[in-house]
Amino acid sequence: MELTDNTVSENPHQRMLDEKWPLPPMDPKRARFPCCIVWTPLPIVSWLAPFIGHVGIAKEDGTILDFAGSNFVNVDNFAFGAVARYIQLDREK
Repeated sequence: MELTDNTVSENPHQRMLDEKWPLPPMDPKRARFPCCIVWTPLPIVSWLAPFIGHVGIAKEDGTILDFAGSNFVNVDNFAFGAVARYIQLDREK
């Protein structure tokens, strides 16, 4: 019985999906943060408790998805102002 390596796909479309393309650069002026978790303070609440804020998720092109309410998602319109902090995620994990 011969063992084969099934991890390498011969399908070119699958190989293309497995490869990761380079991310665009961070651009705070245009509010583009590729593959990041973004955070902004909440007015008054963050003054009293600085660790409380509003969180959003940015896609690979830098577009911010903001979950602003029940079944409502803002795209590129962060609900409580500009991004104050961001953490870029490792795409390998």
